[in-house]
Amino acid sequence: MTAVNAEPPLWRLIRDSLEAALAAGEYPAGTPLPSEAKLAARFGCAIGTVRRAVDELVAARALVRRQGKGTFVPDIDAMARPLRDGPDRTAFYFFHIRAEGGARLLPETELLDFRASVPCPAWIAPHLGLAPRAPMIVARNLQRIGKRPVVLDELWLPKVLFPGLDRAAFAGREGTVYGLYQKGFGHSVIRTDERLRAVAAPAEVAAAFGLAPGAPVLRIQRIALAIGDRPVEMRISHADTREHEYFNTLA
Repeated sequence: MTAVNAEPPLWRLIRDSLEAALAAGEYPAGTPLPSEAKLAARFGCAIGTVRRAVDELVAARALVRRQGKGTFVPDIDAMARPLRDGPDRTAFYFFHIRAEGGARLLPETELLDFRASVPCPAWIAPHLGLAPRAPMIVARNLQRIGKRPVVLDELWLPKVLFPGLDRAAFAGREGTVYGLYQKGFGHSVIRTDERLRAVAAPAEVAAAFGLAPGAPVLRIQRIALAIGDRPVEMRISHADTREHEYFNTLA
């Protein structure tokens, strides 16, 4: 009987090596990846093999290509800044609320509460690969579009992944929350898994939106995944959809 060769193809090994380097912060946000020729020399392979590995990381949003410039590590905050011809579409990978039928705008965010050490609830723990009661950081944000409160967020962060993060650092960040994760702690969020359902507004949600308790709102449960599909955040959001809608383009 002929033995089955279980060794993975070289392009996959290169992809895994580059992914590990990205996760370890070897290439900081906004910096270029070495050229394909240099990577091919480093790994002792053909340029086409390197290109296949890089293509996989680009498809996973761990890298971005800029025509005529090369391949770069995404800078989440830079992608969220308005460009000359309007907002960069990549700014909206992770924010999907807009005025009904209108343009998508980045929200204004107010920090309502920050707790530096809270035991992880049993139902959240498996989503983040944690033991129940593992120490967590919890932050609550109110997001407004055009001064109108539209989203109430509760963020659960594994404390082990964000050593030293306190209220001052969280509230005083210069860019987005995901930008803070990336530049402050080396966790580059490349995708999210979301579950949506209509629910009756809990009292605190109703109060934030000026609704009667029990009024219908949209509940969004999101897991943010960094390079290597490592979960770094659980977010429970409630959205007021009286004048706003959840809008997402899949491509």
